[in-house]
Amino acid sequence: MRTKRMTALVAAAITATTLLNAPIAQAEEVGSPITASAADGRLHAYYSFNYKNHCGSWSGNSSNWGPCRNTTSSLWNNGYPGNLDDVRVYWGLNHSGAYRGVHNGVALANLSHWSFDANTGAGSGQTLNNNISSHMWINL
Repeated sequence: MRTKRMTALVAAAITATTLLNAPIAQAEEVGSPITASAADGRLHAYYSFNYKNHCGSWSGNSSNWGPCRNTTSSLWNNGYPGNLDDVRVYWGLNHSGAYRGVHNGVALANLSHWSFDANTGAGSGQTLNNNISSHMWINL
């Protein structure tokens, strides 16, 4: 009996350690469109949460999101795996201000749960929801 309890406690500790050390920006949110299609090499932006009301998509860098600027509530990096497959989204135009990395394949259903990295410029710490102005494909 004692061995079973000890095994259960060790398993729980390993699980907790794994979850606490997993990079949050790599986690995909429930209900992501990832299962719906193969990579298309694009970053997709949506006006609404949960990938509703598609706003636009880009295969290259964008210094100005135009009609999607400061109006996006969910995001999906559906880039092709390989070199320059991650995306850095920026608070300001022309890749300026605070930023946040989004790994390849990551879909974020609710951008209000995510914020720009601290100490990265104007907009640091602010929510990504309705605050993205530009993006750049990079290697994280």
